[in-house]
Formats: sequence, structure tokens, C-alpha cells
Amino acid sequence: MEKQPKSRTDIEAAYRWRLEDIFASDAAWEEALRQIQPLLDQVAGHKGRLAESAGRLLAAMRDASRLDMDLMELFAYARMRRDEDNGNSLYQDMTDRVTGLYYQSAATTAFLSPEIAAIPEETLRAFLDAEAGLEPYRHQLVNLLRTKPHILPEEQEALLSRFGPVAEGIGHTYTMLDNVDIKLGSIADGQGGTIELTPAVFGRLREHRDRTVRADAFARVHQAFADVGRTLATLYATRIKADLLFALARRHENSLSTALFEDNLPVSLYSGLIDAVHNGQETLNRYLALRKRRLGYQDLHIYDTYLPLLDVPAKNYTFEEACAIIRRGLAPLGPDYLEALEHHLTGRWIDVCETPGKTNGAYSWGTYKTHPYILLNFSGSLSDLFTLAHELGHSLHTWFSNKRPYPQSHYPIFLAEIASTVNEILMMRTLLKACDTRTAEGRHEKAYLLNHFLEEFRLTVFRQTMFAEFEWQAHRRAEQGEALTAEILCGLYLDLLRQYFGPDLVIDDFMKWEWTRIPHFYNAYYVFQYATGFSAAVALTRQILAEGEPAVTRYLAFLGSGSSDYPLRLLQSAGVDLSGPGPVRDAMLEFADRLDELSGLLEEA
Repeated sequence: MEKQPKSRTDIEAAYRWRLEDIFASDAAWEEALRQIQPLLDQVAGHKGRLAESAGRLLAAMRDASRLDMDLMELFAYARMRRDEDNGNSLYQDMTDRVTGLYYQSAATTAFLSPEIAAIPEETLRAFLDAEAGLEPYRHQLVNLLRTKPHILPEEQEALLSRFGPVAEGIGHTYTMLDNVDIKLGSIADGQGGTIELTPAVFGRLREHRDRTVRADAFARVHQAFADVGRTLATLYATRIKADLLFALARRHENSLSTALFEDNLPVSLYSGLIDAVHNGQETLNRYLALRKRRLGYQDLHIYDTYLPLLDVPAKNYTFEEACAIIRRGLAPLGPDYLEALEHHLTGRWIDVCETPGKTNGAYSWGTYKTHPYILLNFSGSLSDLFTLAHELGHSLHTWFSNKRPYPQSHYPIFLAEIASTVNEILMMRTLLKACDTRTAEGRHEKAYLLNHFLEEFRLTVFRQTMFAEFEWQAHRRAEQGEALTAEILCGLYLDLLRQYFGPDLVIDDFMKWEWTRIPHFYNAYYVFQYATGFSAAVALTRQILAEGEPAVTRYLAFLGSGSSDYPLRLLQSAGVDLSGPGPVRDAMLEFADRLDELSGLLEEA
């Protein structure tokens, strides 16, 4: 019988994040919220005066930055409190109120971009040269020159910003359905009992040795979403329509070009990733064929793809054990990184355990004035160990970037998955190196870890690219005026499952509903960055391990570069060029090499 999650009050304080670092109490939050209106008025007072002088422009930029920073403190606190228990109406209300205020702020500050863009380029550059205080805003201001064709008149900017809460509300609705309203039900445990399914329990059952339990868990979870599938299809189609509205309003060609524009990325990068992954399909098929042979199944199903190919002595790590392993694994990143890591592991910056109503999965977030936080649903598995390393990569990226002035502290979204994946690859290489291949036990353990690496690759590169192709196809259909019914969306997804997983995998009919379980689809064109990030991380890790200190110095500089330049340039300064197909192609070769290594070990077994 699966243990039920503990209530939050039963969890020791050491395993609960200390959000009091942001606000000492809800009352302190309320007081800070009341200070926003004077800041809004102060920013509004700069309207119509930005071109007067470099000093006036600087004052406006500083006030707008302070407003944004203070609002994010308020939003992060309320949202993370809500994430502790999504059924808590107090924090739902606080999140809703600050979200509304955030979009009110966006409407108030809507004059900034059009007014700055209207300053003649030679005048703006003269301001930058004359006023040293504008230096932290240089990239932001120069980038506005690039965005001029997509900046609307002030009234339209204000109107568009007020539409923001409507669009964001679609994603919030999905979050409430996913975390609170959709009940996954229960299944038989194969021993006369039952298992109550939660997202974390389902994650563990994907590796259950009883095939019937795995199959029942997959069928039950997807049926739970299929039961409201038409509602979810309508919800997602509405989110896509919102994406199209923003694209058309800002005079972009389509929703994909809109999503890539902010980071100055070419559409060819997105399509090139999909092409490169298609070209690597044969290697994935070879891996699935190996899995089918090793498991001895006549038919391989998706619920069989998560099962480790080898049995190893059961390992269930305590949180402290996981932290110790991570310290060893990340040692190649040097003393500065390890010092920052220690703050994260011991400072109550991590919310560790699954509790009722808590947001599923894991994330890293935080505030500029305090520090990053990590939300986990840690149960002690090897996957949980890697999830912790992954989220620590995000947090350390934020930690180093936050040493920059606030306007440069937010690293581009396109780079967001690189540091997290570097941590995972370093952890894996460290664990592999520790295996004593002179013994049968060591070879067995190494094969197990290689299988884990290949699974992470499959899920991060192949699967996330499939997600990326699904949302691109869905958006293109909407752009062509076609309907997006549940049947159409399920058909699109089913076709992609068959294409990506090849002839050696049986696609059960209930898997066509898997797209309804992917929350990232409500943040358009985000998932492809997992695949590009993994490819860049493979290249960076190779450099770190081969070169040592020079590569580490470049890497830490990359982590601390924030948004001081466009992401492809920042990555190039670290030694990786993602503008061409090289890194993705090299990552595919890495997958093939590790597959060959695993095949050899299995033949010896």
C-alpha cells in the first residue's frame, strides 16, 4: 500500500522553504502591496518627458525597474505560498490581487517603450554615452531599436497589457484543474490492495516491475484527463488563439516568430532542431529495439519505456544523502560554485516533500532582493536526485546572474535549461566514473546508469522536440483558420507518437490524451529549449571536464552574464555556437556512443 503524502504541518521545518526571507508575514506583504500605487504614480509622472535629457530617461528607467522588482517580490511570495497548497483560498486571493496589479502596472508603464522608441537613434546613443547610470540599461535600450516595428502606440500598448490577465488566466485555470480538480483515482497494487494515484506516485509507478501495475497506472491517469478532455481541448485552443492575437497585434508573421523574437532567435533554429532530431531517429529506434529485446516482450508499450533495463539493489536516498552526492558530483565547477551551492542546500531555500494540494513537479524561482528557492516533491529515487541537481542548476544560474544590476539580472529564457542540464550531466559522469568495471557488480551498475542517461536524453531531446512539433502544428492549424477540437488535437499527437517512437513501440489509444497533461503548452514554444539546452550542456560539460579551470571560468562568466546581450552571443562567449546544427548533431552522437557502451555491457552480462 502506497503511503499517502504527509500534511504540511507534519513536515520538519528543515524540509520546508522559509518564505519569510521575502516577507516576514502576510501582513508585511499587505503593507508592501500598499506601496505599489505611489510607485505607479511616480513612474506615470515621467510620461511625455523621456526625451528631455539623459537624466530624465535614467530616472524613469530606475523607477520602472524598482516597480517591477517590488511587484515580483509580491508575486513570488503569494504564488509560492499558493503552491504550498493550491486549495488555500487566502493565497489564491493574494495571487489574483497581485497579478491584477502587475497588469495594471504594465498598462501604466505602457508609454515607456513607444516613447523611448520615438527618441531619434542618434539622441538615444548620445544619452547612453553621456550618462554612466544608463549603462545597466544599454542592451535593453538598444534592443528597443530592433523592436520598433512591433511597438504599438501607447493606447494600444495599454489595451494589450490589460488583456494579459485574460491570457494568463487560461494557464491558471489549467493549473487548478491539474493540481486540484482532476482526481487520478486508484488502481490495484497486484497484492490485494490499492494504490491512490497522485502525480508523484504515478512518477514512481512508471518504473514498477509489475507490468500490469504500470499499464493500469498509465491507463488510469490518462483516462482521468480524457474524462475532461474536451474541456481541456477548448482551454488549450483558447490559449492558442490568445497567442495568435498577440502575434497579430504586434505585427509578427506568426506565433512562432513572436515567441522567438524576444531572444532574437531565427525560426530556422526551431525548424533545424526538429530536422536534426528527425535525422537521429534511427538511433532512437535502435535504443527502443534494444529495450524490447532486453525486456523480452513481444510488444513494447510506452509504459514499458520508463522501466530500467536492469535490476539494481533498491536505492532510496534521504535528502541529506542526495545533497552529499550532489556536492561530489558538482565539484568540477570549482570552489565559487560549491560555496554558492552550500547556501542553497542548507539555508531552507528548498521545499522538499510532497504534501496534499502542493503544486506538482519541481521548479526554481525566487526574488532579486532575497535568493532563489526550489520546490520539490522529493521521494528519494534516483530521478529525484537528478531533479534536485537540475533545479539547483537553475538556482545557481539565478544566483550568479543576480549579482548584476537588476535590469541585467534576468537571463534569457532560451538559456534557462542549460545550467540545469550541465548539473545533470556532471552528476551522471561522476556516478559512471565511480563504477568499478573490473567487477560484475560494477559493470551492472554502470549499465543501469547508462540506461538512466539514455532515458533522460530520450525524454529531454526526443520527447521535448516531439512536444515542440506538436504545438507548432497546432498553432499553424489555428493560423490557417482550422478548428482545434479534441479529436484533431488527439489525432495530431497520436501521429507524432507513431513517428517519433518508430515501429518497435505499440501506441495505446489512451496515449493520444497525453498532450492534456503537459502544462508547458500553456507557455507557447517553451519546450524546444529543453532540447537545445541539453545539446549546449553536452558541449559545455565536455569543455569543463577536458579543459578544467579555463572552461570553468568561461562557464561561471556565462552564468553571471544575465541579460547583458542576446542569448546566442552569450552562449558563444562560453564556447558553444547554437546558430548551426553542430551542437544538436554532436548530442546525437553522444546518445549513440552511450548506446553502444550500454549494448556492450549488456552483451557481457
